[in-house]
Amino acid sequence: MFKDRDLFLIGAGALLAVFCLLLPFAFAVKVVCGLTTFVVCMAAALLRFGPDRVPLEEWLKRKLGYHLRARKYTYQQPGYRPPPVERLQAAPPSPPPQPKSARPDAAPVSFALEGDRLYHLAGAFLVVVGLYFIVWLSQGGAEAIARDLELILKGASP
Repeated sequence: MFKDRDLFLIGAGALLAVFCLLLPFAFAVKVVCGLTTFVVCMAAALLRFGPDRVPLEEWLKRKLGYHLRARKYTYQQPGYRPPPVERLQAAPPSPPPQPKSARPDAAPVSFALEGDRLYHLAGAFLVVVGLYFIVWLSQGGAEAIARDLELILKGASP
């Protein structure tokens, strides 16, 4: 089932996309800005990171926590000599190490898509596109459609 976090991010993305209509730019720039904002919010809601498929903020919290955590280091002073090691028996040779992947830090990334989520995503996307279409119609799009239809109808009649 949809989690509240995912619904919040998709709803916030749709709201921010509609608020992009208030920007003081050309309509095409408003559309690009709004749809980019909406797609980024949808991706943030659906992306899952790491081997246990956690959301973006949990994955970032883990990564930052690991990188900021104190580590144990050995600082050797000049003149330090390790204690002598006694050899008990010759250990059997260990198997050769397995080759590592090209990117050892790469963690799997996936989208958490389920059947019911697609309907919510498509609904939010259609609402945003519909609002943009209504704004375009009110800003002169209706006249542009009328001119296009007039040209089509004049060209079709003998």
